Amino acid sequence: MTPNRQTPASRADPTGATGSPARRTATVASVLIALAAAPYADASRAGGNGECPRTARSALPLTADATGKAARAALAAAPSLYRDLDVRGATVLWSKPAATAGPRGAEVARQCARRIEERTVVVELRFPRELPSSSLSEGVVFVSRFSSGYRVWEIAH
Repeated sequence: MTPNRQTPASRADPTGATGSPARRTATVASVLIALAAAPYADASRAGGNGECPRTARSALPLTADATGKAARAALAAAPSLYRDLDVRGATVLWSKPAATAGPRGAEVARQCARRIEERTVVVELRFPRELPSSSLSEGVVFVSRFSSGYRVWEIAH
């Protein structure tokens, strides 16, 4: 049996592709396409990056007026969360427990399981200075209660 010998060019190729330059290019391209598509595949399957953040896992049960407290926390955090946007005059469009927040709430459940879903409020924000862009003028965050108070643990949009 002959050992697998690599040429200097194939050793430099991080994919380990061998053969003609065209074959190596095709292999590298397919790896890059797979890597680029991976986050979107996770997002559709498990929300966000597919892994529940450590911060969310330490969420405490919600208190009375959780939606109001989460809304205030989201507005207070907006300038630091959305640094590239003009968030002056931001308002809360709605604030709901994740279990009743439709697809965004379901995203929390898929990403972090029911326990965190029960401990999360989804808040949708409006940034009027970013209108008429419907995408830039909206923000969605996941907020939970922690020992330090209500805090945003993920930017969903």
